[in-house]
Amino acid sequence: MNTESPSAGRFNRRGLLCALGAGLTTPILSGCGGRGYEKLPPPTRSGTRLDNVFPRGDSYLDIRNAHTDERVAVRFMEDGRPNQSALRRLDWVFRDWRGGEAPDIDHRIYWSLAALSNTARRRGHSGQITLLSGFRTPQTTRLLQSRGGGATSNSYHMRRRAADIRFEGIPPEQVADMAEWLQVGGVGRYGSAFTHIDSGPLRTWGS
Repeated sequence: MNTESPSAGRFNRRGLLCALGAGLTTPILSGCGGRGYEKLPPPTRSGTRLDNVFPRGDSYLDIRNAHTDERVAVRFMEDGRPNQSALRRLDWVFRDWRGGEAPDIDHRIYWSLAALSNTARRRGHSGQITLLSGFRTPQTTRLLQSRGGGATSNSYHMRRRAADIRFEGIPPEQVADMAEWLQVGGVGRYGSAFTHIDSGPLRTWGS
């Protein structure tokens, strides 16, 4: 899938970071206006930009699973409270499609994707997300390892705390820039293929 559309050039680094910073009360950027798995931490992380941006943002997500072609478009928060029906629909799209297992996804992943999507829409893009990988079972991880897919045995995908994504019309490198600025957690750059985000410690890497 080619993510480099003619409109993507409008998403220069300064512009996208200003768009993210615009939602903050205090300016930060100079020049800008369950089932037996690891217990999840609270979705908030004190002091990160995501936790400042998201409460003032829209929880709308439009996500398509690249493997099943299933699509869900929902708001997962209503009046400051989680919409459990919407969250269940998102969890199903994020499931390990090889086995059909759909545990609860860390809500911080949804917060991160909504903040990124809001920024994309403000810059004239659709904000639609293509999900390449969400939750993975240990069996799927071993399968990918046997095929040389580079999946790690301690992957945050197995902890339901990660997503490999593409945004319509936005190069993955620029998606990674946005996610890194938001301090979502881990941000992986995989060339023109996709961007990885997870809710682990703040860190970045590239393939």
